[in-house]
Amino acid sequence: MGARRDGITGQERTSITIEVLSPHRPRGTMARLEQKYKLSRQGLYDIAAKGKAILTSKLEPQAHGPQPGGQTIEIDRERLGRGVLVLSEIGASQREVMLGLSELLDSPVSLGWVNGQLSHLEQRAATINQGWQPSIGESLSGDEIYSHGQPNLLVVGNEPLYLYALSRQADCEGESWGCVLLDLPEYEQFASDAGTGLGAGVKEVEGGVHQLDWDHLLRPLWGQVARLEKRAYAALQKVEDRAILFEKATTTKRLQQHLAKWEQLSQEAAEKMSLYDTFYPIARQVDHHFALIDLETGQLPEATAAISDLQDLGQQLQPWSGRIYQKLSTHLQNWASALFSYQAVLAPHLHPLQEQYGSLAIAALARIWQLEANQRRQPLPLLDQRPHRQAWNHWLDQAYQLLGEQVWSAYEALSHLLSQSWRGSMLAECVNSLLRPLLRRRQQTDQGALDLFRFLHNVRPFARGKRAGHSPAELVGIDLPDDPLSLLGFSPKVSS
Repeated sequence: MGARRDGITGQERTSITIEVLSPHRPRGTMARLEQKYKLSRQGLYDIAAKGKAILTSKLEPQAHGPQPGGQTIEIDRERLGRGVLVLSEIGASQREVMLGLSELLDSPVSLGWVNGQLSHLEQRAATINQGWQPSIGESLSGDEIYSHGQPNLLVVGNEPLYLYALSRQADCEGESWGCVLLDLPEYEQFASDAGTGLGAGVKEVEGGVHQLDWDHLLRPLWGQVARLEKRAYAALQKVEDRAILFEKATTTKRLQQHLAKWEQLSQEAAEKMSLYDTFYPIARQVDHHFALIDLETGQLPEATAAISDLQDLGQQLQPWSGRIYQKLSTHLQNWASALFSYQAVLAPHLHPLQEQYGSLAIAALARIWQLEANQRRQPLPLLDQRPHRQAWNHWLDQAYQLLGEQVWSAYEALSHLLSQSWRGSMLAECVNSLLRPLLRRRQQTDQGALDLFRFLHNVRPFARGKRAGHSPAELVGIDLPDDPLSLLGFSPKVSS
């Protein structure tokens, strides 16, 4: 009975167990414990025996690392429905969903039941997407992604990454894009690649300014720089290897052969080095115009001069042989003006900061922001780091003299503005990179699947980055329940 006595706490039972089981137990311990706890000797032995059993079981060697705790779950129709949703969200086909539910939850279901569940969820998602009409005046990006030969037109907000549209169309011509863009909230700027259909659609709706994506110009530009550099170093290595063979040769004929080959390789290496040395400065000049802030003035770059410079560089490349150079030449001449469309939107947003803190202070802080942006894009060589630090300190001192302690709040406001996506549609392509593997795994994709993906993307919180812990829907002002999947008809999931 002593082992079940409620008046003895767990700590006291532990103490009894330790004292009774001790191999060095002093004489008279049992009598003292009987008197202290008002228990019989057998009761003390019972508590000690129970404590020993618990210690033995708990101290048995287990597998290394953290072990999941035991939990009992009830498998019902709703849990299976959530399983269908989540497995589909990560790209499983209907048949793979059947296999997953059977193996993970020991719940075999039919293909028809899985299809029925997905159809119901897709309809609910489409209704919710249609009901959400946020409008925060942000800039938008658009792109198209193909699956099974059919284009899917996508529009995403550049700041919260909210999916405003994900529509399957028969084509991606201007009329199709125009219909998609007409359903969007008002926007100041729409960014995209240089696709003719998308550009025609933007013109048809006469919305905000159309900004072309700088990345579609800089990627092939610097990709060619990397290829030319690699080829030049490979050619130089061949020259060095041939020189080693020349030194090892012992016969006149072999020496003549190696010398002739060395001269040929040296000529090829010189040509490749010359090509790299000629193209690299052109690439640097183009890249210079990507900067959002002109370091000499602290203002937005002078667009007219920059456009003219890019077009001149394109004309320089026109005589070059090679498809990549013709492509770059055409892009530089045809895209130049649209690469700076963002200035018409960004400049009015800068005016309030200039009025509040002063043009000189904002110009100094803008230079600091651009210096840091340059460093993030490409770490500076050691020789350039000291001038970089000196310039950074100079402009910070000037801003501090003008603003005092307000310099930090001014820089935070300016950095928030300049750090937004002004010069391209890379955020639309980021969302496309999430969608692309899902579409590739599906044998067929309809509008319902896109509606479901759009809903899930908008309600799932970001796991990392500046948006961590918030979903796109929350960032555009939509109130979501604690369990967003309850909007699809599931009972709210209570977190333990």
